[in-house]
This record gives sequence, C-alpha cells and structure tokens, in this order.
Amino acid sequence: MKRGLVLSALLACLLLPSLILAEFDPAAYRPISQADLVKNAKANAGKKFVVTDPFQFCGSDFCVQLRKTKINTRDYYCVTLGPLCLVRFYIKKDHPDAALVSTLRKGDMLVVYGTFDFQGSDYRFMIVDRFEVKKP
Repeated sequence: MKRGLVLSALLACLLLPSLILAEFDPAAYRPISQADLVKNAKANAGKKFVVTDPFQFCGSDFCVQLRKTKINTRDYYCVTLGPLCLVRFYIKKDHPDAALVSTLRKGDMLVVYGTFDFQGSDYRFMIVDRFEVKKP
C-alpha cells in the first residue's frame, strides 16, 4: 500500500512539468510591437501578446507602486527589449525559462509571450508566460 502511494506520488511529480508545458498555446498570443502595445494600453490590458525584439538589459526592478498594487517585483527579473524600451518584461525568478536570463547577451533576439498590463500613464509591463531566444 505504502509502495503504491510512493510510486503514484513519484509518477505525478514526473508528469506534472510536462502537463504544465503542454498547456502553453502560442496561437493564443497575438503578435504586436511595443509601440502598438502602448498606443492603446487600456484596450490591451489583460490580453496575451507576443513581442519579438533584441535583448537590452536585465536586472531587478523595485517599483514600489507596482509592488503594492499588481505584483511583488522582488520575485521577478525585469528584462528590457528593443532600442526604445516602452514595456518592461517581468519573468518570475522561479519560472522554468528564467535560467535563460543569465545567458543572454545584448542584441540576442527574444520572443516573449505574456500578458500585458499598465500602471498609470507611463508604466507599462508584461508578465512573461514563455521566453525564447530566436535563432538567427
């Protein structure tokens, strides 16, 4: 009996990551530029988008106002993309794709899938669902 429970738990642990990854559907994300995202931030809020731009910078962002109202920014890496960073991209530090962040070089082409949101008139951000380096 105990052995069966242990085997069931082990099997569940092994299958869970593949089930989570299987849920990701790139077709659910609409391609858009950062400029188009911010043009109509209110209409785009809460929707899923995919942005492709070159990597610029990664660090920690401790926006106090955002942390109090939307997400705890201390739990995320903040990534900026493109020559004009109009949107900040937040990837949770324990996200399966977060390990890619430490390997990025300025100019690497990234494909970022996520949900757009904004705070006030000048703070636009996206919570990352998937993060990929586009091969040349």
